[in-house]
Amino acid sequence: MLPTFALARPSTVDEAVDLLSDDHVPYCGGTELLLAMRAGLLRPEALVDLKRVDGLGGVATAEGRVTIGAVSTHAEIATDTTIRGSLPLVAEVERGVGNARVRAQGSIGGNLCFAEPKSDVTTVLVALGASVSLRSPTGEREVTVEDFLAGAYWTVREPDELLVGVHVPVHRDRRGVYLRYQTMERPTANVALLAEPAGQVRLVVGAVGEVPVARSYQDLDDVDADDVARSVDPIPDLTGSIEYKRHITAVYVRRAVDRLRAVLGTKTQP
Repeated sequence: MLPTFALARPSTVDEAVDLLSDDHVPYCGGTELLLAMRAGLLRPEALVDLKRVDGLGGVATAEGRVTIGAVSTHAEIATDTTIRGSLPLVAEVERGVGNARVRAQGSIGGNLCFAEPKSDVTTVLVALGASVSLRSPTGEREVTVEDFLAGAYWTVREPDELLVGVHVPVHRDRRGVYLRYQTMERPTANVALLAEPAGQVRLVVGAVGEVPVARSYQDLDDVDADDVARSVDPIPDLTGSIEYKRHITAVYVRRAVDRLRAVLGTKTQP
């Protein structure tokens, strides 16, 4: 059973921000939050419902990046024409998030703020160099997603801050792939690998540890899967031991490299 709590329903961002505190937490889809409350892990005095707040949804393009409203659901993002055209890797990942209920109800802002270590979304956003805007009573700040994620279920968001948008840079000549290994409801390991037009490579491994691990290389040939596996800090759980997760990491990094070579039309190195 859910613990007793009050429900606030602001209609503007300023109203919502003024309500936030340690015991008044933002709520939209609730796919993660309500489960934590049912388990007794969180007991807020009040939930601040964001579903009626103007200006927190939708997708817009400006100054070389796409901005996704915090309350946009995974299903909305997956089918949005701007996302599919400018950020196809984001659309691909969002199509595979959770199950149909989670995709229809869960929001990108909630996904980021809950900081679930086994998130598909955070891994690809870190790889793409995405950032988030955080609004508080004193102003607004922007933080990269990589810096926003401080640990398992822990972010740098202050109690009086509201995540209002996600900003993703658009590089039309960038190519990328995303792979995941899944044995239960959530991925055991996931890998995002991007190639810039000049040849530089961005690799991010998620799900195995508390936060995604990002690496940059001058060339795809420089990616060493065994070295990457040694650099991650896996959390042993029901999906595998530390050694097993490092093994899976190496396997999927190699597969990602091969997949990206195929996308780029380059030959596999001996």
